[in-house]
Amino acid sequence: MTTGDHENRGKEPPRFMVVGCGNPFAGDDGVGLEIVHRLTGGGYGCEFRELPEGGIDLLDLFDRADIILFVDAVLSGAPPGTLHLVPLPSRQVVPRALGKVSCHGWGLEETLSLPLAVGWRVPRMMLLGIELENAAQGASRTPPVNAALERVIEHFHELRAALEMSKSPLWSDQHTYPPGEGQLSSVTTFREGAHAVHM
Repeated sequence: MTTGDHENRGKEPPRFMVVGCGNPFAGDDGVGLEIVHRLTGGGYGCEFRELPEGGIDLLDLFDRADIILFVDAVLSGAPPGTLHLVPLPSRQVVPRALGKVSCHGWGLEETLSLPLAVGWRVPRMMLLGIELENAAQGASRTPPVNAALERVIEHFHELRAALEMSKSPLWSDQHTYPPGEGQLSSVTTFREGAHAVHM
C-alpha cells in the first residue's frame, strides 16, 4: 500500500491523526502540544498524539493513520501568530521537532527513507506551523500565538475536512495565513506562502 491508498477505501473516511510537537516549558514553542491537549476529547473522531521521542517510532504512527497533521511552532520571519500549512516532506521546511528527534539522528527524512525503500505505505502528512515570538525557557505564550491557537481550535473542523479532500489545494503547495485573516479551510482565502519557514 502506498501514499494515497486511503482514497480507495470506499466510503470509509480516512484515518486522521494530529501530532503535537514542541517544548511545553519554552513559551510559544509548546503551542503544538497545547493545541493537541485542547482538541483531545472534543469528539472530533480522530486520534491525537504527542510526538514520539525516537524518530524510528514515527513508523508506528504511519501505520495508524492515512493523514497526519503535525502541529509545531516555527520561525520564518513572518509576524508572530502567522499560520503555515506545508505538505511534508518538504525541501523548504523541516519541522524543528521532526528534524532530528533522537540522539541517534533519526529524523523525518531518515524515517521516511525506510518505508519508501521497501514500498511500505506512507500517510499523507501536513505541517501546521505557528509562527512563534518567544521560545525562552520558562516564558509564557505570547498574545499573538495564543490568538493563533484559538484560531486553529475554532476552525479545526473545516481544516480537517479540507485535508481529507484528496484534491484540496492545500496539498499542492505551502500556504501562509497572516494573523486574523480568514478561515483556514476556505478556498477563497488560500494564500501561497510568502515566507520560507526555517527552524
